[in-house]
Amino acid sequence: MGKVYILTNDAMPGIIKIGITEMETIEERMKSLDNTSVPKPFRFHYAIETKKYKEIEKLMHNAFSKFRIRNNREFFEMDAESAVAALKISGAAEIKLNNEMIDEKGTVIEEESIPTKKIFTFSQVNIPINSELSFTRDENIKCKVVSNREVEYEGEIYSLSGLAKILLNGMGYNWKSVQGPMYFKYNDKTLYEIRNEIESEVEIE
Repeated sequence: MGKVYILTNDAMPGIIKIGITEMETIEERMKSLDNTSVPKPFRFHYAIETKKYKEIEKLMHNAFSKFRIRNNREFFEMDAESAVAALKISGAAEIKLNNEMIDEKGTVIEEESIPTKKIFTFSQVNIPINSELSFTRDENIKCKVVSNREVEYEGEIYSLSGLAKILLNGMGYNWKSVQGPMYFKYNDKTLYEIRNEIESEVEIE
């Protein structure tokens, strides 16, 4: 049995690492990855355990090849939840860990805040009021946009990040800090992905 993991790094926003480990735990792998070549330790995002770990990693790398930064590296400039959705298709058992950073000594780094871009608003990404969003980890969970920065879910009003944290915690993820736009989709794209596409178009112009 081996593990296929998705890690993020606060020093490299928008970039994820998709890799495998066989003998190590995910925590041990994160520990070994914290060296002088990276400014900050890696942060856990998602992982599965399966006998087909090598095959699944290869499929993931091929599927997202256009986002790969270098062919001989496991880094991809892409939305982490899109990679999660692809891994979930495998049906393999999920490994649930806290989304914390683990340094070279195996110490959990107590940094709750994940760097974000400017405050997200629905007007930035041209999503109108009353639009329906789906939750990336369970697309049966829906919420409705009710203002430029808020959504309604089961009769209550939340910020995107606040609702994402509640939903993730309800699924057994004891996560202290989340980026809301990463965990909600509109027209089959995460809000994080939509914003990046719009910002990229502006930069090109």
